[in-house]
Amino acid sequence: MKCYTRKVGGPDAAIALGTFDGVHLGHQTVLEVAQTIALCEGLTPCALSFLNHPLSVVGAGAPPLLTLPAEKALLAARCGLEALVLLPFTRELAALPAADFARLLARSYGARHIVVGENYTFGAGGAGDVALLSRLSGELGFVLHVVPKVRVSGLDVSSTAIRGLLQQGDVRTAAALLGRAYSIGGPIVHGRRIGHRMGFPTVNIALPAGKLLPRFGVYFGYVHIAGQRHRAMFNLGVKPTVGSDRPTLEAYLLDFSGDLYGAAARVSFVARIRDERRFDSIEALSAQIARDVETARRF
Repeated sequence: MKCYTRKVGGPDAAIALGTFDGVHLGHQTVLEVAQTIALCEGLTPCALSFLNHPLSVVGAGAPPLLTLPAEKALLAARCGLEALVLLPFTRELAALPAADFARLLARSYGARHIVVGENYTFGAGGAGDVALLSRLSGELGFVLHVVPKVRVSGLDVSSTAIRGLLQQGDVRTAAALLGRAYSIGGPIVHGRRIGHRMGFPTVNIALPAGKLLPRFGVYFGYVHIAGQRHRAMFNLGVKPTVGSDRPTLEAYLLDFSGDLYGAAARVSFVARIRDERRFDSIEALSAQIARDVETARRF
């Protein structure tokens, strides 16, 4: 996967357009259509997205991201794309008229086929839509493909819906819309070793800036380290019983012992066990953790 943050040249392309935050099932459909067209037509399959969320420039503030740029590139590659163009979303780009943005795609990125979702908008003020792209396609020499909205269990698949589900702690439904469990990755770092003293040694995963955090609480899931998947019970939050000045993510790996400090880890949220809460004593907290571990084992 080639990942660019500037204009690129190269062969003619089938380009998927979108913000693609989350690379959920709807996004995956758009990306896979571009990949299929490219394969049939002998083109380069690629996607064009943004390095930063457009609302960081044109809105009241960007929401926390479901996928950071490196995650977006990895997921796009899994859909068969060869390149991902990540444009910095600037005030100049936000002010670019929609027709000029379409001309940029055709002339600077070699777009011969363009694939978008049915609600795709672009250009200054979001004035461009699929109807405008269709009208410009003949002039600019590309074929437009519009992918219908994807629904799962009666829900429209969207980044906004997935954010809401995660903020409610509903990681199961969020996973159904994403097509995979929501995950957070980071290096394993040293903590305060409180879990070790209670008989539940945990690994602490550094939280990346700008990434959406699910609702604080205790979860069951998997920790992926060096190609190995470990069942785990983990806590996301501020540990109100022992106190923390910022959110932390710490995992107790079931049936594992060893030194993992410095390794890269990725935590997948599979099921919610309970809310985070304050206990009257360390002993009460330890007893609850033992119950949480047994709940995790049943998963």
